[in-house]
Amino acid sequence: MQAVSYVFTEPGLLGEQVPVEVGDVRLVAENGTEVTFEDYGRAGILFPEGNYTVSFTGTIRDNELMQVFERPYRATVTVPARFNVTNPVLGGYSPGATVTTRADGSTVVAWESTREAHVRFYDADRESLFWFFATTWAVVAVILLFPFVADRLARAGWKG
Repeated sequence: MQAVSYVFTEPGLLGEQVPVEVGDVRLVAENGTEVTFEDYGRAGILFPEGNYTVSFTGTIRDNELMQVFERPYRATVTVPARFNVTNPVLGGYSPGATVTTRADGSTVVAWESTREAHVRFYDADRESLFWFFATTWAVVAVILLFPFVADRLARAGWKG
């Protein structure tokens, strides 16, 4: 049987694949048994050819996770309960995903067949800041527009 390698990467500044260190790597066969693999360089694994599910943990920076695959795969991302993905301004996910909220508050974002799994998430503090600034700018816009609207109405002969 031939050995296959998989390197854990993330897109770099120019779209190139940059190896990243991950931990808690598990490789599971279709029948549910764990498959042994050889760990090389803490950024990749070497295993016998076959159809497997790989799971791992890694560091996420900038509240964003992006994985690009060479061919379409089924992908699932579990976002912890303290984060959210539903506000399209603050968060989001690549097209074709199914989003499910679990009883423990975590969110599962899953794709049946995708070449890119992209999830942008945020916490409650970031959402509070967003609404504070949005409300502030709405009030500023109303204050700045009021004299203009009042002048237009006065010129049109409106007496209120």
